Amino acid sequence: MAKILVCEDDKLISGSLVEVLKTAGYETDMAFDGEEALKKIKEIQPDLVLLDILMPKLDGISVLWELKANPESSKVPVVVLTNVGDVETISKIVEAGAVDYLLKSDQSMDDIVQKVKDVLSRDIKLS
Repeated sequence: MAKILVCEDDKLISGSLVEVLKTAGYETDMAFDGEEALKKIKEIQPDLVLLDILMPKLDGISVLWELKANPESSKVPVVVLTNVGDVETISKIVEAGAVDYLLKSDQSMDDIVQKVKDVLSRDIKLS
């Protein structure tokens, strides 16, 4: 069973994501700020990270840079979930190493679960 870490400071959104991911058969954990996200990534070694950009303590782009700079976590695929859709932010997300990004306002929970499935199946084929 794949482990998914949901890094989202909005407890309603993170709770909903965890619920639909568990229903889809994934093991899940949550982090509510950037520092907690880095700690949990190291502890649980997730198979995929869903990462918000606007979080307390450490923003998602900084988390992504640190994650990708660490040899132990550099291969973990990260899908960014954000409502910040400007070109500059998207460029930073891609440059930092995210495999994909989704605008929260444009996605249903089912869309997000499908993206997780797609990324994990793509990652298995590349290994």
